Amino acid sequence: MNLQYLTGAVAFLVCIAALPAIRHVSRKYGLYDAQSPLKIHQGQISRLGGAAMMFGLAASSLLFVVPVSGARAFLVIAVAMVWLVGLIDDLGGVSSHIRLAVQIAAGALLWFGGWRLNLFTHSVVDLLATSLSVAFLINAMNFLDGMDGLCAGMTAMIALGFLGISAGGAANLGGVIAAGLLGASLGILIANFPPATMFMGDSGSTLIGIVLAYLFLNSVRNHPGPQGLVAPLMFLTIPLADAALAILRRAVKGSSLFDGDRQHFYDILLQRGWPVRRVLATSLEAAGVLILTGWLYSRGAVRIRLAGILAIGAVAIASQILGTPRVQTRPAEAHESIAPARSAIE
Repeated sequence: MNLQYLTGAVAFLVCIAALPAIRHVSRKYGLYDAQSPLKIHQGQISRLGGAAMMFGLAASSLLFVVPVSGARAFLVIAVAMVWLVGLIDDLGGVSSHIRLAVQIAAGALLWFGGWRLNLFTHSVVDLLATSLSVAFLINAMNFLDGMDGLCAGMTAMIALGFLGISAGGAANLGGVIAAGLLGASLGILIANFPPATMFMGDSGSTLIGIVLAYLFLNSVRNHPGPQGLVAPLMFLTIPLADAALAILRRAVKGSSLFDGDRQHFYDILLQRGWPVRRVLATSLEAAGVLILTGWLYSRGAVRIRLAGILAIGAVAIASQILGTPRVQTRPAEAHESIAPARSAIE
């Protein structure tokens, strides 16, 4: 069996095998996601899906990171600390400032491990830029985890894009991690597809964020020049744009950047009366176009000018689709469990 298929299959199978145990633990200890104005799902739904994802990703990567030494030690510690803080937050809550500090520290660990933006000649400036970029991407994926299936589905497609541009396929650490993330995302999607029976929680969305940050920086390291930067940015356009708009929106309103809201692009579409599955399908179709464009660019089939035109066109189309938010009361039968959009640093 091709190594990339084996890696993804292991992550997928381990993830889905862990789901029943996660459900049992959630029932036994009442680890359900509480309802609130920002958490509009119905019923008791476990928020520990990120644990199953971690099991799958770790199992698929085990043979390639052991023994843990050198740069790989920095990667393992960075991923573990971000996931662990997310899990603790799912279990009882962690200060937003502590979460942010841990995410920035994880970015610094990646930098010291050799995964850097390399956009600045001054090492301290590049370290700061890399660390903040990692924290931003982690929270961008957390923002995306506000509707059933959206974060998991988007992640699976992005991971496929990174696997496509990985040097040597899955026979290297970057390819292995990308394939493992693809398998784990598809695994949790089984329980998170609308209507969701399990949420991935912060332990899942932040795990995705730190792994995607590694894949992004790994592309920059392995592909010097525009190729290593443009293609990953195309893959990540939707979550990055949504996060940037969320921060800008809160800054303009004068509210704390740590305060959640329900004004993300998918919230606007839901408020306009779109069914959850239609929003999910449309979002994944848009992501697919961007990921395909990024992959073609990495192969030299699309130059940066055309990629820019496609990106501008996508933004224009999105603006026409979204328009001005109009809150509508949706009938009860139209609701499917919608995952929580909590604070900015979750």
